[in-house]
Amino acid sequence: MPNATRHFADLVLEHTTDAILFTDPDDTVVWVNEGFVRMYGYRLGDFAGKRPEDLLNAPDTDPAVTAQVLRALRERRPLQVELLNMRKSGNPVWVEKKLIPLFDATGRHIHNMSISRDITERKAMEANALEMTEAEAHRQHERRLLSQISEWLYSAKSLDELLMVVKKSMQTLLPEAEGQLYIYSNLRDTLELATRWGDGQAHDHIGAEDCWALRRGRAYAFGTKAIEFACSHVAGEEAPYFCLPIIAHGQTIGLLHLCFSAFDRSMVSRESIQTFVQQRWQVGLLCAEQISLAVANVQLRHELQDQSMRDPLTNLWNRRWFMEASQRELNRARSTAGALSIVSFDVDHFKTFNDAHGHDAGDHVLREVAMLLDVQFTGACAPARIGGEEFVALCPGLSLADATRAAERFIESLAVLELAHGGTVLPRITASAGVAAFPEDGDKVDRLMKVADEALYRAKEQGRNRVIASNHSAPRKVA
Repeated sequence: MPNATRHFADLVLEHTTDAILFTDPDDTVVWVNEGFVRMYGYRLGDFAGKRPEDLLNAPDTDPAVTAQVLRALRERRPLQVELLNMRKSGNPVWVEKKLIPLFDATGRHIHNMSISRDITERKAMEANALEMTEAEAHRQHERRLLSQISEWLYSAKSLDELLMVVKKSMQTLLPEAEGQLYIYSNLRDTLELATRWGDGQAHDHIGAEDCWALRRGRAYAFGTKAIEFACSHVAGEEAPYFCLPIIAHGQTIGLLHLCFSAFDRSMVSRESIQTFVQQRWQVGLLCAEQISLAVANVQLRHELQDQSMRDPLTNLWNRRWFMEASQRELNRARSTAGALSIVSFDVDHFKTFNDAHGHDAGDHVLREVAMLLDVQFTGACAPARIGGEEFVALCPGLSLADATRAAERFIESLAVLELAHGGTVLPRITASAGVAAFPEDGDKVDRLMKVADEALYRAKEQGRNRVIASNHSAPRKVA
């Protein structure tokens, strides 16, 4: 080789950043360049009695790639792979390794040349890009789930439906968290457990003072800060958790509690747990917001439904509700061969009372009658005001005889009720009633109401203050 060519070849071998290693056909290392020494820290003497993979392979080196290299050596063919190696210092290094078999002029295999290029930085960038791609894919998946959950939450017509959707949604969106949803009691002194998911312990009720989130009026995360204090309702637990207030119409009505207790602290570092929990914080806030809006939606739906189904004066169900509920209960009684009765009531001489004492006193009487009806007809029975001084009670499960006895108890209680209005004691109020029952009096709502009204008219004709059943049994007058 001309001197100039050899000179430049020596310069390349000395200054190249690639690590070059030569082995003989028996895989014994015979030469390494300075680039190899700089990259790995090993010199030629370090390989005495050792194969290259004995020193260069790391514990995490892919066995399949190592097998590829050894197979290529045996078959004397070129190969290019990406491989995790280890420096003499113990630090890992990713390399792009080219394996080239060398032959002499006669075709005899004389050496193998391995050229390794450090691609650690590139692999780190690839891993970071992959992590970002996976994170974005996960966020898009979460957005799709949130969109689906939102649709289901807003479709819930009742609180029971809403709680069912919340439970399933939270299990799907945050499977690593166990949780509970608490709702304030009517007295607003405690929060009662509405639903729960996961294996964690849960209290049936908690006090507002037991939770830092409710006391401070904002969402609270435990397990991610240097200075923090556990809520009393989770005292003794070290797992990170979120307490997220549920707010509807500007008022706090409940609490969403999410706990991440599945982490094995002996296997997962505190930093990893904090990173994971912080990533879930925004998802938890979005869930609380969606649940808050859904609860507000259900409450508004109930308010509107009550307005359309409730009598504004007495707060009893109105005619519209009664007709729908009667048909529904009649269908159920028909399919189960069960009993169903309807009782029609009418306040006696109410027009005369109004003329004598005024409409305010009349309204007061109607409200008192409604309250007594609501007290007397409990359980499955439901009273309603269907107009003026006319009331009706829907009694699923009661036979004609049972409904008649219930009506008689009401008539008796009303007759002895003492009423006063505006400082004046009002005259005694009485009412008349008629009772009809399925199946003996018909199998349609209109027919049952007609039979009950006819019995009511007979009660009035026979002196009022009494109950008559559709079978024309002897009326019972209340003294």
